[in-house]
Amino acid sequence: MEDLTPQQREQWLARTARSIYYSQPKELVSSPESMMTACVSMLKIQDKNRRLVPLNLNATQIKIINAAYEMKKAGRPVRILELKGRQQGSSTGIGAYCFLRTICEPFTNSLIITEEKSGSARNIFSVYKRFADNLPFEVARDFTREGTLMKFSDPINSQIRVEGEKKITSFTYNIVHCSEAAFFSSLANTLAMLYQTVPDNEDTAIFLETTANQHGDDFYQEWVRAVEEKSDFKALFIPWFDHDEYRAPFATEEDKEEFGNQLSDNIESQYGDETLLVGAYNLSLEALNWRRNAIRNRCQGSLDEFDRQYPSTWETAFKTAAISIFDMARIENLKGMSPQTPERGTLFDMHGSVQFRPQQNGVVMMHLPPEADYFSGYVVGADVAEGLDRGDFSCAVVLKRLPLQVVCVIKGRDGRQIDIDEFVDQIHMISKYYDNAKILVESNADGGSVNRLLAERGCNNILREKDVGLSGSERMGWRNTSTSRRMGVALLQTAFNSGELEVWNEDVLSEFSTFVTVNGRPQAINKRKKRAQGMTRTGFFDDGVFACIGAVLAHEGLPVPRPNRWHQRRKDIIELNRWRESKNKKSVWDYV
Repeated sequence: MEDLTPQQREQWLARTARSIYYSQPKELVSSPESMMTACVSMLKIQDKNRRLVPLNLNATQIKIINAAYEMKKAGRPVRILELKGRQQGSSTGIGAYCFLRTICEPFTNSLIITEEKSGSARNIFSVYKRFADNLPFEVARDFTREGTLMKFSDPINSQIRVEGEKKITSFTYNIVHCSEAAFFSSLANTLAMLYQTVPDNEDTAIFLETTANQHGDDFYQEWVRAVEEKSDFKALFIPWFDHDEYRAPFATEEDKEEFGNQLSDNIESQYGDETLLVGAYNLSLEALNWRRNAIRNRCQGSLDEFDRQYPSTWETAFKTAAISIFDMARIENLKGMSPQTPERGTLFDMHGSVQFRPQQNGVVMMHLPPEADYFSGYVVGADVAEGLDRGDFSCAVVLKRLPLQVVCVIKGRDGRQIDIDEFVDQIHMISKYYDNAKILVESNADGGSVNRLLAERGCNNILREKDVGLSGSERMGWRNTSTSRRMGVALLQTAFNSGELEVWNEDVLSEFSTFVTVNGRPQAINKRKKRAQGMTRTGFFDDGVFACIGAVLAHEGLPVPRPNRWHQRRKDIIELNRWRESKNKKSVWDYV
């Protein structure tokens, strides 16, 4: 083989593939090694100079194929979410996998789904047609074309269909490739359809391949589930520096040495902290040189845009300009920073005394227990879901006022909505538990019912609009109007972004990260669109945000908390007793 010219080697590989195909075609796709050999011996692509050349797989494409065969070897259906940068050859790599399995495994139906608005279905179909037209043997070239449908006749009896996301027909498919899936108008709907049309066995495959679109969108939610291993999909992230072509050589060794001596070590600089990248990812100077050129020329000097289009980590892939009104860096920094391990449970009334009982399926997530250092040291803000199937969950938060901290959250878990009576009971008890905290409920829609039920249970801590300075109204709770919404959002935004307010609950922080301004209206990403489609909750709504707004409005409208001097005196006595006991001295309580 070493003595052969590139042309002779190509001819030898083609003859070998032809011989195997006519005798045992499945052998060509039986392993990642045979699949990779089949790619170079059977498939042709168009290079940048518009020449037909064999498909020599790059590092990105090899990763994808290896990941698919690993899942198949484990006896699992191939389900891969691929998040990557621009122009790394992912679509071609997945396309090669789909095409070879389709023509080597008879009676295989493959579907390629494209984003509707881009009109890319025909472009992708042309890649598959080029594969078929330039095969080194006749049988697999015998196909008929109907628009973007390619049918292979006997003995293959397989087909490949390329369609936009809104034109998918009901059919049974074995292999599906969703190209640029994050940009689908409704990826959730597409996935729901695929789960019905793709059998759940190890011979099937679904690929969702894309660059990042929005933090919090359907793909983001599915990606996070895969990262947390709560999904059948495997999360496969491809960083930009895995792509061999993303290298810019230097004219001379002197230029390279000078470049190395001038690397930025400041995260605030135009190119960020380059020394950190070298340490974290062992990047070559040629890769960093390419990165600088890309920031200047491809991304208009924007480091954030580079991180989105050519990410180093999956977290940076979802960065977009002004995606949330809340500080994204602070959101990420607060995750996992709860001063105590959060404890999930339920509140119970035990003969007039409220107690917290740990329960795995409880709706209460406690970050800090109550402290009685101040009178009126806590407030409760609540947002009520508009019915069980409208998307949002009912949510309540307990806000400690000095310092400002969300110390407890009431919210459904794993998609479970809280029954209205259970929600009211938990709010009532959590108010008692946290030093008779005042309660402010958003009174729109079902919020009025919650206020009424709280009053019927004897709760006397319900705040009214006049209590928090929103109006002179005696209405219980607060009405979410355009004016009060802007005021509440502004207060919450200022408190959080300034560092005054601490939030540790990850569900609430996730909603902070997807809370944006749409046409001047602050809301969750795509909220109206989701509701218009009649869809259930997918993870980017704002119940937690508005519960926090209610708590902040209550905090701002109430008098400053007063020190609980007896409580402080009691703590001092306890500390003094501990000291006396350690010295074998008489207890202070003997003098009281």
